[in-house]
Amino acid sequence: MTTLTAYTRPDGRRGIRNLLAVVAATDAANPVARRLAAALPDCVAITPLYGRGQLGDDLALSVRTMVGLGSHPNVYATLVVSLERVAGTRVYEGIRAAGVPCEVMGIQEEGGTPALFKRGLELLQQWRAQAQALRREPAAISDFVIGLECGGSDTTSGLVANPAIGLVTDRLVDAGATAIFSEPVECLGGEAALDARAANSEVRARIAATIRKYDDIALSAGVDLNKTNPAPDNIRGGLTTIEEKSLGAICKTGNRPIEGVLGYGEAAKRPGLYLMDAPAPATENITALAAGGCHLILFATGVGNSIGNPVSPTVKICGNDRTCRTFADHIDLDLSNVLLHGRSLEEAGAQVWDAMATVINGKLTCCEILGETETAISRIGESV
Repeated sequence: MTTLTAYTRPDGRRGIRNLLAVVAATDAANPVARRLAAALPDCVAITPLYGRGQLGDDLALSVRTMVGLGSHPNVYATLVVSLERVAGTRVYEGIRAAGVPCEVMGIQEEGGTPALFKRGLELLQQWRAQAQALRREPAAISDFVIGLECGGSDTTSGLVANPAIGLVTDRLVDAGATAIFSEPVECLGGEAALDARAANSEVRARIAATIRKYDDIALSAGVDLNKTNPAPDNIRGGLTTIEEKSLGAICKTGNRPIEGVLGYGEAAKRPGLYLMDAPAPATENITALAAGGCHLILFATGVGNSIGNPVSPTVKICGNDRTCRTFADHIDLDLSNVLLHGRSLEEAGAQVWDAMATVINGKLTCCEILGETETAISRIGESV
């Protein structure tokens, strides 16, 4: 078995990357955040939209998510930038409270973006020198939180990629690790499969309510998800009903009990398997998984999906031979031999485990190499 290694953070958490992050607390600071991140290796920009004029729970969700990303275990230190310094203060304070080195700078206070860039780059260079002094140390699989995602699904997703990931999910849970799946709307029609695995009656009720919430949101807008899901790319890939799509998606969760339901970007407090309440669109969803502390994300795709997350390496896994050929630059693991040559799902699951281990140990994913990473924080209110 591959020996796992990771960086040790001051609070004892383990990180599989040693990144610097530049978080734009307001969207007016996105351009300078991106320029700063581009100026140094191993520096990533977290640049969601909005950040000003948000109120109440909507603002709290944005702040909590940015704090989760900026204090992620894969991040050594974080620079928060905003139009005015005060707008980034809550994000800065949350990251500092998590024990991550952090500073906040305002464009107005610095006298413009060129001046902020100069001072910010000097600080990032100091942090980078400190980060480079850290060395990887042996780690256990139980140190890690693994996100589970699927997007651009087709028939091979439910036959190959998701079941192979599901075998890994069971191994993770059995070894004392944490696994988090999301996209509750992708469970419509497959509720019974999750209901039977709820750890207790309270969890069972929360799973049902979380899935039903998304159906209610759609119905309130005059949309019947049973008539609009599967999406066009799913249909092109051979999926015919929402139940077929959902049961295929649920395969990636394995067979272990579901210990609880997490809020958007909420971290699990104990090991085990969890459902996270977050919308299905990939960028939005993996932002939530990353903010919840997922060290990496196992992402099954059938017809192809290119997006990843800046702080949580996203491993693209595909069982469709055509996609693995035409979308090769974006596929980390080709499992097409299961359908082409009769390779067993157990062998495919072992391949997923090995691919996961190499990424934990530092191998870059396609998303990291290509820079195909983005953040999008859900909105639950309007700006003023």
